[in-house]
Amino acid sequence: MNGVFQRISKGFVTNLKTIIQAVVFSVIIWFFISIQIFPDISIHVTDIPVEYTPTSFMQEENLQISAVDTDNVTVQIRGKRYSISQLRAEDFTAVCDLSGIYEAGKHTVPINVNAINDVECDITTNALTADITVIKIVTREFDVTPNTDSLNIAEGMQIEGEVAVTPEKITVTGEQSLVNSIGHVEARAVYNDGVLDHSETITAEPVFFNSSGIKIASPDIKYSTDEFLVSVPVYKLKTLPVQVKFTGASGSGFDPEKLAYTMSINEITIASPDSSIDNLSAIDIGEISLGALTLKDLQGGVTLPIELPEGYKNISGNKSITVTFPESEEFGQLGFTVPSENFTVINNPSKYDVKMLTNEIVVNVVGYSNYIQTMTSSDIYATINLLGMEISEGSKSFSVTFRLKGTNPQAWVTGEEYKVDLMITAASEDEESIS
Repeated sequence: MNGVFQRISKGFVTNLKTIIQAVVFSVIIWFFISIQIFPDISIHVTDIPVEYTPTSFMQEENLQISAVDTDNVTVQIRGKRYSISQLRAEDFTAVCDLSGIYEAGKHTVPINVNAINDVECDITTNALTADITVIKIVTREFDVTPNTDSLNIAEGMQIEGEVAVTPEKITVTGEQSLVNSIGHVEARAVYNDGVLDHSETITAEPVFFNSSGIKIASPDIKYSTDEFLVSVPVYKLKTLPVQVKFTGASGSGFDPEKLAYTMSINEITIASPDSSIDNLSAIDIGEISLGALTLKDLQGGVTLPIELPEGYKNISGNKSITVTFPESEEFGQLGFTVPSENFTVINNPSKYDVKMLTNEIVVNVVGYSNYIQTMTSSDIYATINLLGMEISEGSKSFSVTFRLKGTNPQAWVTGEEYKVDLMITAASEDEESIS
């Protein structure tokens, strides 16, 4: 029995080469027979990426593709086994046909699949489509409104006046319905340094709201600027009494505090850009000089403008105040001719001689009627003070200061500035030596 197995093993080894050659030839013969008997085959090619490019019309109309329901497709192809058996997705293109799109919305479009690189095959899959969403991109400009609601203003101070924002407009670009839903845009100021106690320019970010006033959270839009500057005028308010001061007519002797008066307003509310207003107990509107106060002024009142320091604001809005005189009926006005004998020149330079050229001057006197009716020209004196004056030879005009006779006169000289003419000549040597 062992001899039989040995003979069989020896024969197998001897014919091994012949057996291998037979197997190889059998495979080759099977391959060629398969080609002849089965010349065409069908296979599926998967994961061919879908491409889409907006048409020139879509680009001109700002139409963009926002969504496509498929990223790739699978097709069945048919062809020679030796031609198509190694084909892959990269040997094909799948392109959406967008030629029929003329407006925004949802569209179903055909997908055209084609082989590349001269591949010989038939694509047997038909009617491939894709559902795409097309949006229209628009650009609009909106006014920007500053918003200071989140600011913490110091106690006793408040925002007063116009809150300004820079820039005042914003340009928004995005999907048409989203952009059109924007009702208004705010620049919301946020002060990160705590309590705001002074006027400040604060950075702010845009916040978008729809037409119903509801905030649009993180809108998918682009806009012209990310940061705004909001100027916040912060002031301290205070209501203060109003007062006016009277100055006496030069040399008249009349006590202006004895002149009764009333004012059209007794207090105003003002605002300062800092705490300096705390140092004020009253507002001085101005002063009224008796030397300029005529009987007409007493009877009709004097109007003074309300002027505040730079940076202050007049919250009350009063532009002026009128001072009236309730006892005006007790006053009168008379004109008096004052002769040169009542003129006195003082502080005359020693190098010059002074001669009075004006013989008399008519002045107006305002006072209590029963007082001025008893006055005469002799009750009025004039002084010409040359101290500090630039003196040179020739005829010169100099201002006159009047005084009324008595220690407590009930009247004053009023009117425009009075002047007299003096002749100035050089003094002789003898006069200079005497002086």
